Amino acid sequence: MKLYTPEAPDDDEVEDRKVAQRRLSTYSTQALIVAAKCEQIHILYPDFKQALDISDRLYQLAGHLTTPQGALISGPPGSAKTTVANYFIRSLPKSSLFDKNFGVLLVRLRANPSPGLIVSLLLHAVQYPFTQVRLGRVYSMRDIAFDALKQKGTRLIFVDQAHCLAHQTRTRKPEQIETAASDILSELMDATGIALVFLADQSFSGLEAVDKALADRISVRHQMRHFSNDPWWLAFLHAFAESFKDVDLTMLCQTAIANQTYTATNGNLRSFRRLITEAILVTVDAGATVLTREHLTLAYDRIAGPNAARINPYAP
Repeated sequence: MKLYTPEAPDDDEVEDRKVAQRRLSTYSTQALIVAAKCEQIHILYPDFKQALDISDRLYQLAGHLTTPQGALISGPPGSAKTTVANYFIRSLPKSSLFDKNFGVLLVRLRANPSPGLIVSLLLHAVQYPFTQVRLGRVYSMRDIAFDALKQKGTRLIFVDQAHCLAHQTRTRKPEQIETAASDILSELMDATGIALVFLADQSFSGLEAVDKALADRISVRHQMRHFSNDPWWLAFLHAFAESFKDVDLTMLCQTAIANQTYTATNGNLRSFRRLITEAILVTVDAGATVLTREHLTLAYDRIAGPNAARINPYAP
């Protein structure tokens, strides 16, 4: 009888197995499922709620008035500006007035935006099959984009990274009159009645320094901020802990832990979400249902890395 001798795995197969094993040894599937739920929690603290109220008002007016409606929401990175847009879009009720998923859109500018980029972003947002905009076709493609937006029933567009407009590039129309990305946005508001909400970094000097005509169409200014270490911060932690049911986060509400969490995040909501999500992953994989200081200590070490500039605030 001939004995079967398995072939030795090749180098690629061995490497694939190592990678798979490393992934499996990081976090369990259950931990990832629970942590994902944490990312769905949104606390309507004052700055966040006011930004939503502004968006709600513009959305309502854009459906009935022809006067251009717009807002500028600015703030430092991590102050939840983009989260406002995503939350507003997800929470928008269904309506027969617009196609599903097109009532409110989100576009993201890049460095040195041009008129062609703006038109391309709009075409992509309405899922137009051809989104490449050549220099000589900016205005014909602009008209197609505007018509498509009106057909979809779009009433509000969030323009993320709006501070890029401060460094917009200019092209020339055939008649040699200069135009820029901001001109396309002004024309969009005038031609379609769509409201625009600009989301910009705190370093942005304002639309007045970019395009006075566009600035004149923007009536509302709202500043979002990081939390200060005050009663609002503690209230936010209480609300967050109460909203998450899969893991007991009550420890976050203790004064000492609240202060340490503020030190760890500087009141930055993106940093806070990253830290708490990691802490939940650690807690679930430890087989626990209650968050402890040890879980927070390990979570901070993992997200900060071995060469962190600051000492772990949770460490004993």
